[in-house]
Amino acid sequence: DHPPSREEKILAELPLQDAYSHNIERMAGLLAMTHRQVTEDKIREVLRKHLTVEDQRQDLFKLYSEQHFSDAEFASIVAATRDPAKAKALGDTDEGKRLSEKLTGYMRESASDPKVQALAEKRMQQVEDDLRALEQAAP
Repeated sequence: DHPPSREEKILAELPLQDAYSHNIERMAGLLAMTHRQVTEDKIREVLRKHLTVEDQRQDLFKLYSEQHFSDAEFASIVAATRDPAKAKALGDTDEGKRLSEKLTGYMRESASDPKVQALAEKRMQQVEDDLRALEQAAP
């Protein structure tokens, strides 16, 4: 028997599906404003086709990897994710501020990575193309 890997811990301890669903809902609401002829259900379907749970999972594996965070740091992040009171208490400590800055730094680094940007742009272009096709097919 081996201790769980960081990826296994991420899958077990972070609410991936909830976060994914929340992101899809938020994006569908925004896209519904510019694609009024397409139902929000259809928009969500198109988003799920191009932005998968697996994509998000891979992003989180990279973000929360052992290269970025120690086991203790990851445990603090998980605790803060699960419990708003713990998150607030952690945010009031020097350790919490340092951890928050570290996490934000890695998120910024990822967001400014040209490969990450190109992939995100490609996926959103596919979403826009599908939505435009649905609008043109609408009576």
